[in-house]
Amino acid sequence: MRILRSWLEDFVELPESSEELGAALTMAGMAVDGVEQVDGETIFELDITSNRPDAMNHFGIAREVAAIFRRPLTPPRVEFPEDSRTVGEFARIEIEAADLCPRYVGRVLLGVEIKPSPDWLRRRLELCGTRPINNIADLTNYVLLELGHPTHAFDLDTLNERRIVVRRARADEEMRTLDGLDRKLSPADLVIADAYRPVALAGVMGGLETEISDRTKNVLIEAAWFHPGSIRRTARRFGMHTEASHRFERGADLEATVWAADRIAGLLGQLSPGVVLSGRIDAYPTQVQRPSVALRRARLAGMLGTTVPDEDVVDILSRLGFSPQPTADGWRTPLPSQRLDVEREIDLIEEVGRIYGFGKIASTLPPMAAAPAPKPFEDEEAAARETIRGLGYDEMVGYSFISEKDAERFGSGEPVRLRNAVSELMTVMRPSAAPTLLHAIAHNIRYGEESVRLAEFGRVYRGGSGTYQEPASLAMAATGSAREANLQEQSKAFGFYDLKSDVEALLGRYDFVHVDFDDRDVPDYYVPGRSASVRTDRGRVAIVGEVDPQICDELKVRQPVFLAEIELDKLYDAGLRRPQYRPLPRVPPVERDFSLLVPEGVPFAEIRTAIGLVDYLERFEPVEIFRGKQVPEGHYALLVRAVWQRETESFRDEEIQASAVAILDSLKTKLRITLRS
Repeated sequence: MRILRSWLEDFVELPESSEELGAALTMAGMAVDGVEQVDGETIFELDITSNRPDAMNHFGIAREVAAIFRRPLTPPRVEFPEDSRTVGEFARIEIEAADLCPRYVGRVLLGVEIKPSPDWLRRRLELCGTRPINNIADLTNYVLLELGHPTHAFDLDTLNERRIVVRRARADEEMRTLDGLDRKLSPADLVIADAYRPVALAGVMGGLETEISDRTKNVLIEAAWFHPGSIRRTARRFGMHTEASHRFERGADLEATVWAADRIAGLLGQLSPGVVLSGRIDAYPTQVQRPSVALRRARLAGMLGTTVPDEDVVDILSRLGFSPQPTADGWRTPLPSQRLDVEREIDLIEEVGRIYGFGKIASTLPPMAAAPAPKPFEDEEAAARETIRGLGYDEMVGYSFISEKDAERFGSGEPVRLRNAVSELMTVMRPSAAPTLLHAIAHNIRYGEESVRLAEFGRVYRGGSGTYQEPASLAMAATGSAREANLQEQSKAFGFYDLKSDVEALLGRYDFVHVDFDDRDVPDYYVPGRSASVRTDRGRVAIVGEVDPQICDELKVRQPVFLAEIELDKLYDAGLRRPQYRPLPRVPPVERDFSLLVPEGVPFAEIRTAIGLVDYLERFEPVEIFRGKQVPEGHYALLVRAVWQRETESFRDEEIQASAVAILDSLKTKLRITLRS
């Protein structure tokens, strides 16, 4: 909003420079975005927040300045002579929709002359960005910019029966507004009507048939208060945004209706011949009284972190338009009609703090009786996040809402449905974090980022028709390159075993006795043979694998995507693996490779389980797998490496041979696995 310095000086003394004034207003919450000089006039560009319509005018800003600098505030004069004839002889006002318009004030001006406004008024309007029209229309715009309350001028002689009726529009009723457009109304719209027809869209725009013209001699000035919600709905339905609707939508000042109408009447003598009829019509069927709010001295000091002297509190609130009355523990003040944003004690504390000056308040920490309780599984969660970052994954936060289609594909059972879905693509709570990550992967690829690693810590939601569960989940997804090419190495595509090793690295931080991989209970959105369930002594804790290429095609992802879904609650329950000291062995380990002939369908996890516990066997791990003509049908060849280790004593050959024979016997007996000939 544009504010003129010279206009402010009509109400309050301003010895400060424009820079000092702008800084003071900004620190008090009236952000000054810029200061410019136009033809010798200083113009402040203010960014007034939507909850402060009382400051969207020159007098409102002058009130702020007077409070900041503790100076007297001089309101605009409204003294003027009145004709002996009364307003009731020439006009009537009726309110039929008191719930949408509790107050409507009218004044009548007779014998006016429609002509251009004087230069001083035209200049102020133009500097504020308003186009001058004629003296009466300019008067309403001037008072709007000065006091902030919208008014409207009707040609009194064009009103049927010289009557104003404030009512809801009738079905299919029409009117032509000042912009020349015909508007089809509905009962949801509040209108100003005469005896027979609508003549204005209440709080938005006047009608063309009753506008001020060169032939106008008699004028009815209206100043009303309209319900913000009603004005907002009408303005948005018609796609209209006017200076009047901008203020009424945010909440105008109910008591300013009389002041605004009288101010126009008081300025008439400077702009036109004519007379103001005695009195005013003030249709106010139900008096509106705002409540009072208590401000406690201790609460004020506790919230601001400093003690504001009592005399300063009273002075600040009084200058802002409040009327604080002392109580035993502070003050109680009625809420002024122009400050609809103030409703609670904390609002009054903010008013005192911003005018007193936040710069006067020292930086202090609030007192605490005890340290805050630690978050459950805080260390376990921190370890997971640290590991994920170290593995090169970027953490993301996604929506917990997904589409019905995704819920059917990535979940089982009845999903948890939303009663108030914001979109057709967000109708249920996700039973799996898989769709969230896959859509994020697709989004990155669309924008040219082909190597992506994402992870999300969140929750999944299950049991729409049964026992409701909301377990913590970690989802990891990767695609593209595992290693970029350089001078020494070629690039390497990210694969199943890269993700498998990442999951193993994560699980290695937790106190599991064993971690095994098998192909049981893997959802069908993974590729068979390139996916696995991850099992520990606490049951299944994760699923890892390649996503079905058909799903990737639907997302327009033309490269393999690998996904892991991890049940965090089971990781956290296991707790972190505690580092344990063990001296380094003093003798070297003994390694031996076995080339095994394994029946198809037997995974390595079963092989590892079959050999059981073997004394001093440190590692038993696969090295190479082979299928070909040299391998009998129904089998595959597997090269495994066994490593034995003692701390202080070397192995004899016969000991290693005996242990190896025991391993092979177990494999042959339990799984029909033999050595390749």
